[in-house]
Amino acid sequence: MRPEGNRRATYGGPATAILCLLFGLGAVPALAEEPTWRQVEPANLVFMELLEGRVVIELNPVFAPKTVNQFRELVQDRFYDGLSFYRVIDGFVAQGGDGSDLGELSEVPLIEAEFEREWSADLPFTVVQKPDLFAPETGFTDGFAAARDARGEAIWLTHCPGVVAMARNDGADSSRTDFYIVIGQAPRYLDRNMSVFGRVIQGMEVVQAIRRGAPGDNGIIRDDAAASRIRSMRLGSDIPEEERLAAYVVDTNSDGFADLLRDRRKRTQRFFHHRPPEVLDVCQVPMAGRLTK
Repeated sequence: MRPEGNRRATYGGPATAILCLLFGLGAVPALAEEPTWRQVEPANLVFMELLEGRVVIELNPVFAPKTVNQFRELVQDRFYDGLSFYRVIDGFVAQGGDGSDLGELSEVPLIEAEFEREWSADLPFTVVQKPDLFAPETGFTDGFAAARDARGEAIWLTHCPGVVAMARNDGADSSRTDFYIVIGQAPRYLDRNMSVFGRVIQGMEVVQAIRRGAPGDNGIIRDDAAASRIRSMRLGSDIPEEERLAAYVVDTNSDGFADLLRDRRKRTQRFFHHRPPEVLDVCQVPMAGRLTK
């Protein structure tokens, strides 16, 4: 199943400049076709306000329907408003919530693990690399970095920077409320072990400003008053249309995006005096979005 009603639009000259910034391409050569942009459904948008600024998250109910459903309900109940990022490890993750991951009592129900899903031919998949260090094949599915197994039977979302996933204890089905955002080098060893349900599409500079905890204490911030706090979280669909910002992300199903991947893999720009091998880490393809009125 795929979300319905996604609108796609192609931008002219300014889009090329934006893609230069997003993909770090330097001077972009003439592309066979420019990538298009997809509008994110308001129900899959979360606007998180911190003292440090705004973070915009795109949810993925196709891969984690139960997790997204509970997260949406918590956001609508204003559950996260006033809570903090209480475990923040520099170069790894920023984790926030009510502390249920630390064994605190919580009345919120547990969520069944959604580590992966069955591969389906109707799922879009733009190949990036095969084989990959952690998977037989990686690529993008509707903007999310993903990987597939060798038999083509399972697909899962990968732990790239900006990924949003549920925290848990040892049990696979032990997630409740706490979530984390990947803020450092991709911890791909967590792939297929955590329920990834979203990604930051704008505001990673804000996420990077979240206060860190002590490395020797597993990043836990003992003084709650000193932690970065969530001022509010709102679903895009709960914001009146006349006040709501529209979010656009690169359409990874477009021919233009595939063209950009080929360019990034080959690295033909004059900057490179020693050209790197033609391999491409799926987590080295930045996927920021843009907001408009």
